[in-house]
Amino acid sequence: MSVQPLKAATVEVISSETMVNLALISGLILNLLLVIAIIYLISKTAKLKKSNGYIQEPTARPSTKKLAEQPVGQVIEKKILALAAARGGTLSVVETAYHTKLSLELSERALESFTSRGFAEIKENKGARIYHFQGILTEYEKVTAKSLDDLLDDRFS
Repeated sequence: MSVQPLKAATVEVISSETMVNLALISGLILNLLLVIAIIYLISKTAKLKKSNGYIQEPTARPSTKKLAEQPVGQVIEKKILALAAARGGTLSVVETAYHTKLSLELSERALESFTSRGFAEIKENKGARIYHFQGILTEYEKVTAKSLDDLLDDRFS
């Protein structure tokens, strides 16, 4: 039995010329990927173009369109009325400003507008002005409300 000597593994040394070639190839691959990405974006943009050549605006949701068509005052009134309904028919200026993202001044002017037109009345609570909307009932008021027949029976009995 003969013993064969182990041969040392040879390591190839990569020459600087080979390194430069590898760098050039990887640069070309990156450039090719960039060109593909640009072509993809151009094709997506072309799909968005209208026949007149302008890029389409994203279509607004119907509720957004309705809000955009309304005067600003009506939009603010609706926000405040929705807030009043959610809070049992009473609001303060600070609550209104906080929940509607309006300024304090604009909130106060809007609430004063409701009072001047007779839709709300001002009540004082520990020095704070509270605006009460008469047409908005609390859940308790709705549950305990009498029907028209009951009111008529009470009146004539």
